Amino acid sequence: MKYTIKCLDCGKIFSQNEYVIKCPNGCDSLLRTEYKKKQITKRNLPGMWKYIDWLPVQDVDKKLLVDAGSTTYKSLKLAKKLGLNNLIISFNGYWPEKKANQLTCSFKDLEAQTVLQRIIGTKARGKTIVVATDGNTGKSFIHFSFILGYPLLVLAKEKRRKEKLWAVNPTNGPIKVISLSEENDYYDVICLADKISKEQGFVPEGGARNIARRDGMGTLLLDAAFLEKRLPDHYFQALGSGPGAIAAYEASLRLINDGRFGDTLPKIHGCQNYPFVPMYDAWVRKSRVIDPKFQKKSAKKLIDKVLCTALANRHPAYSMKGGIFDVLKDTNGEFYSVTNDEILYACKLFEKTEGIDIEEPAGVALSGLIQAIKQKKVNKDDCILLNISGGGFKLLKKTMKIHEMPASFVVKNPEKQLNEVIKLTKGWF
Repeated sequence: MKYTIKCLDCGKIFSQNEYVIKCPNGCDSLLRTEYKKKQITKRNLPGMWKYIDWLPVQDVDKKLLVDAGSTTYKSLKLAKKLGLNNLIISFNGYWPEKKANQLTCSFKDLEAQTVLQRIIGTKARGKTIVVATDGNTGKSFIHFSFILGYPLLVLAKEKRRKEKLWAVNPTNGPIKVISLSEENDYYDVICLADKISKEQGFVPEGGARNIARRDGMGTLLLDAAFLEKRLPDHYFQALGSGPGAIAAYEASLRLINDGRFGDTLPKIHGCQNYPFVPMYDAWVRKSRVIDPKFQKKSAKKLIDKVLCTALANRHPAYSMKGGIFDVLKDTNGEFYSVTNDEILYACKLFEKTEGIDIEEPAGVALSGLIQAIKQKKVNKDDCILLNISGGGFKLLKKTMKIHEMPASFVVKNPEKQLNEVIKLTKGWF
């Protein structure tokens, strides 16, 4: 058996054939993959699949063997501007000049490919995956579900559907979209998706709890470690629910156990968009508990003020065992609260220095790095890995036709319309 899955709280073990998201014992804990192979071999495969030793799949569908992984390189111009000597950029998006060919312009491709390939290899094969999204996750799942012809139900706010749910392929496969009207927020989307996923014939994508999602994102850390032949000293990322930072931490644990990349965990630096900063606020207080004001429905007033709504998750993977609190505690991590103006400045700075446009969450991460430099939380000679989680959309639009993903149904009141929605979705698949 290539791997098993373990609950970090009670220690229960699951086989690789089980599509499991949560521990059935009710543990408030993440599950984690444990690979039989402790020392990774970089395979002669395209994109993220070169790290298949540490991905929770048995095989790879030939349709997925495309160069859709992170592009990792050492920055010169941005590094010089920031006064850094060893800035490593993980660029995720469309930038042919750098051999970056992610046609969704997002690092969520690292999640979608692995989740889809994993479910095909488990007992849940054939069941419709239900995905809640603020844009990028849904876009990546749509892209790869279309390629594989795998059934998919995506839920998003109507505004974000119009702005973010597009594809370079006409999406006429077994894919449906439900949108929620603007009086709802992202957490309402998550709750409705969770209820639908419990119905027969459906399975939840799982968010931060999905081991395939995290291990897929962890490949960007593996890429940087192989480039530098060592673990980075620092890792910067914008955080909404938190799986990317958890993934980087878990990949680092495996690399330390590998024995060839050093024995020190990278310091994890999280970044959020002020004023909706639930994890930043909790970490500054050194508390495992998020302030309830960020989790109530009234938090929408704060969310409406942020530029980067993709990070506006009212219930992130922070408090649970193995979540962001534990990751930051174990790595002596840091958190940053960045303003809308700081994000806009960072996006312009990256495009001016590196030559490609980036998405708002990537601007949040760069803003956090700029704060860290000013606060002397990093040194100029440190090895710093910056996750540019999305970019290249301006360039993509110039070279390819974009198809908007239409909504099959619009929900105004998820609670009152739940039965209607479930009846509709069962008729679609």
